[in-house]
Amino acid sequence: MFGGHHQQQQRPAGGMGQWQAHSETVPCSSYLCPDTLVCVSQPSDCPCPDVQDIKCLIADGQDKGASTVVCVRGQEECADVQRKSRKI
Repeated sequence: MFGGHHQQQQRPAGGMGQWQAHSETVPCSSYLCPDTLVCVSQPSDCPCPDVQDIKCLIADGQDKGASTVVCVRGQEECADVQRKSRKI
């Protein structure tokens, strides 16, 4: 999508079955981030899978207070994603 930046899903080797089994062992009473298996209160609080990436929050034009999370590499890329999202 925006400029060709995308995230590789970082799941344990061995396929989806092993990842599913591993995710079920992580204690979480709220929301378990699918890429990082970090327990957070809501999906927008999930960290980016790659520590080098920056989390950009793109405001939803119709639902005040809602946003989409996009992980990009570099602050300029975040500004570029936000600028491009305004055109949609």
